[in-house]
Amino acid sequence: MKRIFIAVPLLLLLFSSCEKYLDKSVNSNISDTQVFGSYKSFQGYLDVLYGDGLIALHSQTYTATFDIGDDVDNTREYTTSYAFPRGDYRWVWNNKNQNPFITTTAAADSPHIGLWDQAWINIRTCNFGLQNMDLLTNYTQEEYNRLKGQMLFFRAWNHMELAKYWGGLPYIEVAYAPDDDMKLPRLSFKQTMLKVAEDLAQAAPLLPEVWEDPAVNTGRITRGAAFALLSRALLYAASPLTGKLETGVAQYDIELCKQSAQAAYEVIKLEQAGVYQLVSWDDYLYQFCDSRPSNITARGIYTTETIFSKVKNAMGSSGSGGGGQIDNAMGRVFNSQRFGGNGVVTSPTANFVDIYETATGFAIADAPAGDYNPLIPWAKRDPRLFKTILTDGVKWVEKNTNEDAYIQLYTNVGTSTAIGKDRINGSNVQSKTGYLVRKYIPYRVNSVDAGTDWSNYRFNCPYIRLAEIYLNYAEAVNEAYGPKVAPTDFDAGGLTAEGAINKLRDRVKLPINEDLTKPAELQTYGTVSLPHVQNIYLTDKETFRERIYNERSVELAFEGHRFTDMRRWLKTQTDAYRKRYRHDFNKEHTYIERNLLFDAPFEDKHFWFPFKTSDVEQYAAFTQNPGW
Repeated sequence: MKRIFIAVPLLLLLFSSCEKYLDKSVNSNISDTQVFGSYKSFQGYLDVLYGDGLIALHSQTYTATFDIGDDVDNTREYTTSYAFPRGDYRWVWNNKNQNPFITTTAAADSPHIGLWDQAWINIRTCNFGLQNMDLLTNYTQEEYNRLKGQMLFFRAWNHMELAKYWGGLPYIEVAYAPDDDMKLPRLSFKQTMLKVAEDLAQAAPLLPEVWEDPAVNTGRITRGAAFALLSRALLYAASPLTGKLETGVAQYDIELCKQSAQAAYEVIKLEQAGVYQLVSWDDYLYQFCDSRPSNITARGIYTTETIFSKVKNAMGSSGSGGGGQIDNAMGRVFNSQRFGGNGVVTSPTANFVDIYETATGFAIADAPAGDYNPLIPWAKRDPRLFKTILTDGVKWVEKNTNEDAYIQLYTNVGTSTAIGKDRINGSNVQSKTGYLVRKYIPYRVNSVDAGTDWSNYRFNCPYIRLAEIYLNYAEAVNEAYGPKVAPTDFDAGGLTAEGAINKLRDRVKLPINEDLTKPAELQTYGTVSLPHVQNIYLTDKETFRERIYNERSVELAFEGHRFTDMRRWLKTQTDAYRKRYRHDFNKEHTYIERNLLFDAPFEDKHFWFPFKTSDVEQYAAFTQNPGW
């Protein structure tokens, strides 16, 4: 009889793995039949894919975030959101501390496993399970399908997560033994995405629409998750960057766009059947953070809009164990130091603030007179700005009424000498840009109020939510059919690209008598929605394409998408992307400057991270990415 040993020998090249089963000791010796012989034990074997196997956005390691494009800058040189925006991609192998991409136990403050290592471990876990499905006994067909569907999904997910950053890879479909020939050539990025799509197309019909017993099974992979990721993979494969890499011509692959749209619509049909639902505008922020005692559950933050997310139960702003969600997470990424942060601040650039439309639905460059106030650039804008970005003058502390209760992001420009306490100033290491991210931090979650909201605080960043599906659908349908024509290759219920974008805009409600001193939670919102896409942006697919890009960036802000999206759209070599700006304004908001933070290098080599030199030297077919 074969045996599973908990520590698997180091495999050649990239395929190292350390398998764990139900936290047994290193010396445990469990037979294949014991692990794979029953549905319950087989599912237990797969559960690691959901726990340690998932890399958590914004909290895998201290100070690290996967927002590393033109949307952010950071105060500290050792962070992801400082190094990558400046083109320092070698950082991925050189930084051994606050690095979510590689594994280290050396960092005194943040030992962790990184994406590169964990993804290959997960892929082997899936392949080893698929290889042993013949040992399963006393099972129903539904149980068999669920096990296989989960493994196919996670094999696809992990290959895709790696390829987002490193480009095309060998697609591993076998659990190799140490003496096997593993000298597999790299696939192209498009080929990798199509292999991902194959796995997901097989997985989708095997998986349930919903799992029974939500108290136990919330977060498990569903049919909707498989179709959603399939839509994303096909859209990535269809994008202009992929066209440039494959043919030298930077254009969309129309056939793959149609397939992406069809996969997205499968998820929309599940929404129509009641499986998913866009959360209301009032509940919008509860997709990302919460501090309400009545909503504390054993399954963390998981809404009707969530399609795939890591189940993350940690709660409490300070302390260790289940707490530390400010001390050891948001306080080391987005939070102002005087409200519980530790002086490592990833803040939104002026570039990113500028992409939000006016409340009347225009890009600021197209806004009619009076719709946009350049002295207060956050006033009268798309209300998602106020729910995503913290701006100057907002009263952030509930219990105090003095000046220190308000966000202070002004600085000494014009004739002003005053510098706000939330703005970088010598040793006071705060926002560099004039803004803070607040999407993951609710009102009253601060070390000054330090009440029940502080102790009940938890946050999460979903990997896939329903809003993305409408955005995938809109982008794909616009390229294949144009803004106003519904798909003709499949029945999409008449939904056009324009209609999909307007579906998301309908959710966004405009404030009544906007008060810039109140946080989003205290604003009064009416029943009037953000206007539908203005007609000037619907004249042709090229014009509407830019609005779709903009809508995607706004809706999915700080959820780890923009770095990948801007690369696949081939926007990264433009001045608008490379030149990063801050807003410098005085306390009275009578003077403002848009000043350069830095000019980011972006050459062709910056489309992908480099591989470790020792890896590419192991055999000729595993080539280094161009330029590295």
